[in-house]
Amino acid sequence: MAAGRNRGATSGVTQPPARAAQASGTWLRRPWFLPEGRRLSEPVWRQRHRGMTAFLWLHVPALFGFALTRGFAPSAAAAQVSILLLPALLGSLPPLSRNVRSASTSLGLVIAASLLVHISGGSIEAHFQFFVILAFLTLYQSWLPYLLALLYVVAEHGIVGALDPRSVYDNPAAVAHPWRYALIHGGFVLAASCANVLSWRLTEQEATRDGLTGLPNRVALLDALDKTLQGRGRKSTAVLFIDLDNFKDANDAFGHEVGDGLLVALAGRLGAQLRFGDMLARLGGDEFAVVLSDLSHPDDAIASAERLLRTLNDPIRIGEFTLSADASLGLAYADGATDGADLLRNADLAMYQAKRDGGGQVAIYRPTLHTAVLRRSELEADLRVALDAQQFVLHYQPIIDVTTNRLVGTEALVRWEHPVRGLLAPGEFITAAEQSGLIVPLGAWVLRTACAQTAAWQQQGPDRAPLTVAVNLSPRQLLDRTLVATVAEALHESGLDASSLCLEITEGSVIRDFETTMPTLNALRTLGVSLALDDFGTGYSSLSYLKQLPVNIVKIDRSFVNDLGSETPNSQIVLAIIELAHALGMRVTAEGAETPLQMHTLRAMGSDQAQGYLLGRPMPGDSLSDLLEAEVRETGTVPAPRRDGDDLPVRPTP
Repeated sequence: MAAGRNRGATSGVTQPPARAAQASGTWLRRPWFLPEGRRLSEPVWRQRHRGMTAFLWLHVPALFGFALTRGFAPSAAAAQVSILLLPALLGSLPPLSRNVRSASTSLGLVIAASLLVHISGGSIEAHFQFFVILAFLTLYQSWLPYLLALLYVVAEHGIVGALDPRSVYDNPAAVAHPWRYALIHGGFVLAASCANVLSWRLTEQEATRDGLTGLPNRVALLDALDKTLQGRGRKSTAVLFIDLDNFKDANDAFGHEVGDGLLVALAGRLGAQLRFGDMLARLGGDEFAVVLSDLSHPDDAIASAERLLRTLNDPIRIGEFTLSADASLGLAYADGATDGADLLRNADLAMYQAKRDGGGQVAIYRPTLHTAVLRRSELEADLRVALDAQQFVLHYQPIIDVTTNRLVGTEALVRWEHPVRGLLAPGEFITAAEQSGLIVPLGAWVLRTACAQTAAWQQQGPDRAPLTVAVNLSPRQLLDRTLVATVAEALHESGLDASSLCLEITEGSVIRDFETTMPTLNALRTLGVSLALDDFGTGYSSLSYLKQLPVNIVKIDRSFVNDLGSETPNSQIVLAIIELAHALGMRVTAEGAETPLQMHTLRAMGSDQAQGYLLGRPMPGDSLSDLLEAEVRETGTVPAPRRDGDDLPVRPTP
C-alpha cells in the first residue's frame, strides 16, 4: 500500500457505494415491495414455524369458547372453528415443503382473525386482530403470507359481506356497500403489510449490510451462495476472496478516516467492474468477496480476477493523499463445494496462498490447500498435547572461541520427541507453534530448561570460564508482554547469572514492529542478558537500525560462511560485517563453519566465535555433559588445537 501527498495524480472514476451495491446483482433484483429476503436457516425456520402453528392451534379452543359466550350452540361453535383444522393440519405435516406449510399456517391465522369478526357480530374492535396477525407473519420473513392475507380479507369481506353483511360489519354504511368497505379494509391490510415488510427489510438490512460501504456483508454473501449452490448454478459459479496487502500500515499511517475513504472508493471501483448478476460483498476489515455467476467457461473467472486486480492497483485520491492499493486474490470454483461457507473458505485458502507467494497476484484453490490446513490443525492439536506431556527436549550446539578453539557456550535448539514420527527438528513444527500462539509457552519452557542446564554445567566445571547459552526468540515472543518477566523468572529459578544468557533475535522480527519491540529489548538488556542479531546479512541489514538496537553480538548467516576461502564476494561481505560489528563494539559469531579452511579464514578475519558441524553438531544435554566431563578430566580445560587450522578436531556427533 503506497501513498503520496499532493502529487496531483487522479484515480479512475470512483463509483459511489450505491453503484457498487447495484453491481451485486441478485441482491437487488427483486423490487423492494416484493422482497425475497434472506432464506431462514432450517433450524430457525422450524423453530418459528412450530411457534406459529401452535399459535394457530391455540385459536381453536379459544374461538370455540368465545363462540359459546356469544350464545352459539356447541354444534354451531364447532362448525365455525372446524374450518381452522385443515390449514392447521397442513402446517403440521413435515413432508410438505416450507412454502406450503408456512402458507397454510399463515392462511389459518388470517381465517382465525376473520372468525373472530364473525363470532363478535362484525364488531369493529374485532377487526384489529388482523393487524396482530400481520405482525406475527413477519416471523416468516416472506412476502407470501402478506399477499394471502390481503387477498383473503378483500375476498372474504366482499363475498360474505354481500351475503351476510351483519356477520362482517356493524356499520350501516358498510352493510349497504360491502365491496367498497372490503376494499377499504384491504387497503388498511395492505398498508399494515407494507409497514411490517419495511420494518422487516430494514432490520434485515442492518444485519446483512456493511455499514461503511453499503455492500452486502458475510451473512448476506453466504445466504446468496447457498441459494446458488442449491440451484443450477453450481457448475457456473466461482468466488473471489480479496484481501488488501498492507492496508493496516496505510490505515495507521494516514488515519482511519483515510482508510475508510479508501475502502469506500475501492468498493465503488470493484462494483463498477462487475457484470449484472455478480455479487460484491465486504467481509470485514480490508476483505472483500465477489460471487461470479453464470460463467460460460472457468477461464472467465480468471480473467475477471485479473481485471479486478489491475483495477485495485490504479492510484486513488483520498483527500490530500494519492494511494495505491495492492491486493491478493483467491479464486475457488463451486464444483467441489458443499455449501456457501465451504466455497468461501476455499477462496480464503487460495488467497493466503497468493500472499505466501509474494502477494499482488491471483491464486486458484486446489484440494491440497485444504489438506495442508487439516495437517496444520492436527499439528497444532498435537503440539498442545506435547506441551502437556513434556515431549520436547533440548539439543545444544557448541559455540567455539575462534582464537583459542575452546568451548565457550552453546546454542539451545528445541526438538520434539513425537510418539509416532520420532525426533522432529524445529522446521517441522515451529511455524505452526508461531501461528497458533503456542510458541509463547514453548519458548518459556526452552528458557527455563536451557538456563537450568547451563547452571548445572557451570557447577560441573567451577574452575573454567562460565559456559554461556544462546536461546532463540521468535517474533511472537518479542510481542508478548510477559517476556521480560519470563526471562527474569528463568534466571532466578536456575540461579544462572544474566551475563551467561544470550537471546537471539532476527532483523525482520524487530524491524516489523520496531516501536513495540524496542522497549522490550531495552528491558532485557537492563536485566543483564546479551542480545544477538541472528542471520545478519539476510534481512534489512540497515546500519541505522543496527546502531539503535541494543545488541552486543552479531551472528553471520551460514550462507555467507559457505564460500569462505574462495574468490567470491561473500568473503568481502563477511570481512565487512566483522569490521563493522567491531567498530560498533559488538562481538561476532559465524554460523555454519564446516571446513578447516573456513575456520582458518574466520580466524584471519577476526571473528570472535564460530559454530558449525566441524565444531560440533547439536547434541542432547547428556552427550554434551559427557564431553565436558571428559575434557575436564583430561586437561582441566577444553584443549586448544594447533593454530594453523589444518588440525581442528571434529566434535563428537551422537
